[in-house]
Amino acid sequence: MKNIKQANINIHLKDLFTRWLDITSAFHNLTKQQKQVLGLFLYYHYKYQKEISNNKILWKVVFDYDTRQEVKNQLNIKDAVLQNILSKLRKDGIIKNNKIISTFIPELEQNSKAFKIIFNFNIIHD
Repeated sequence: MKNIKQANINIHLKDLFTRWLDITSAFHNLTKQQKQVLGLFLYYHYKYQKEISNNKILWKVVFDYDTRQEVKNQLNIKDAVLQNILSKLRKDGIIKNNKIISTFIPELEQNSKAFKIIFNFNIIHD
């Protein structure tokens, strides 16, 4: 079929969220380290969402001490680095009231086996 380019990529769930941010980077100006941190918080949001239906409690757990420790350990970064990145994400409006804004959260159903990102380019001929 013409006018379609498709790629199938095998990816671990934990890496999916950072790759999502990489692919959508044309719409934001996050650094590599910011994408890694935000990607892990998105992963934990997805993971905890399975067990926590109350959205307010869910976000508290996502940003609590234990989750932050996990993020720091996985990325091998110091607390000050994590705090600086979170402050920058707040300043840029990506995290508001200790919640990641919905624009950055991929709509991924629990236990999905596939996730598609579709870009439609409306071509304007001059």
